[in-house]
Amino acid sequence: MGRPDPPDGGTSSRRTLPLPSLISAGGGLLLLVAIAQGVRAFTTGEEALVVLLDFVFVAAPAVAFVYTGLWMPRSAIARTRYPRILAWSFGGIAVMYGFILLRDVHPGVSAEWTVGTQAIALTIGSIGGLLIGVEETKATIRTEQLEERTRELEANERELTRHNEQLERFASVISHDLRNPLNVAQGHLALAREERDDERLRTVADAHDRMEALIEDVLELARQGEGISDTEPVGLAGLADRCWETVATAEATLSVETAATVRADSDRLRQLLENLFGNAIEHGGSNVTVTVGAIEGDSGDGDSNGDSDSDGDGFYVADDGPGIPEGVRESVFESGYSTDDDGTGFGLAIVAEIVGAHGWEIRATESAEGGARFEITGVTVDADGE
Repeated sequence: MGRPDPPDGGTSSRRTLPLPSLISAGGGLLLLVAIAQGVRAFTTGEEALVVLLDFVFVAAPAVAFVYTGLWMPRSAIARTRYPRILAWSFGGIAVMYGFILLRDVHPGVSAEWTVGTQAIALTIGSIGGLLIGVEETKATIRTEQLEERTRELEANERELTRHNEQLERFASVISHDLRNPLNVAQGHLALAREERDDERLRTVADAHDRMEALIEDVLELARQGEGISDTEPVGLAGLADRCWETVATAEATLSVETAATVRADSDRLRQLLENLFGNAIEHGGSNVTVTVGAIEGDSGDGDSNGDSDSDGDGFYVADDGPGIPEGVRESVFESGYSTDDDGTGFGLAIVAEIVGAHGWEIRATESAEGGARFEITGVTVDADGE
């Protein structure tokens, strides 16, 4: 939304006329005129219905002006726009009196300037002009807010484009300027190890492997940060089983407790699950049990695998490993954060990027067994399955 107009219209250095007070005062004066005219007409013996109608037609705009003067300062309309609303009111009165005047000067039409005639012109012209002025001002404000919002969106789009271009350049540097020298080093190391192989060369080989893993993870992180435009229904159970087959699970166990279908990019959701499974095995041990389940609705009551205070539909991946200390649960999604000397620290960062690209949210908490539990919410879930 655009920013609202400042209360003083941005002219705090000079005082503006208290138009709302003048409008209310004018309405009050007009109301006194209506009362005086009604009393005079009644005492002179005019017909009661005529007196009543004349009073109503004069009092109606009076009440409208009094109300408008009191309403304006409490509305979202800036003071700088008050004169335009007042101009519309006076313009409406001028149009109606001009219409009566034209009737009066027309040779074939006679018009009497009675109190009733003037009262009708005053009522229709003032109230009509006032309503047009208020609605026109509101429409102008909405248009300006929409234009400002459009400018903000265009600026965000330009920033996003620039960010994506930076990611592409970054990925290019990683894939060429770093990987090519690494390949050369690995080739020379392989030749050296054919002649002799000792602890030092094995240490170099391990360092090369770690550099290769870092390059792969950084490239994956750059790719996963791109936005997602197309999604499709993906069955959690089937995808979880396929992901489990590709992860080095050792003696670990997978338990899928949902038949839900979610709307997602299937390739990226697969990467998300594989990274969470790998994280569970890396930190929970070779015999860890990993559970995938659904989070339904605004649950503060939890589900079958631990308590949850997450809002909205989603799913979770939990394990019965050592868990994550409460003080570092937000830090685990940062790039490069790892408690394992052999880890790259990008696994959960990639998960967070995939979640963000979908417009979801993720939080780390504790599972019912005391292990780690990752909750992904804001997901479109069909609890009935595929």
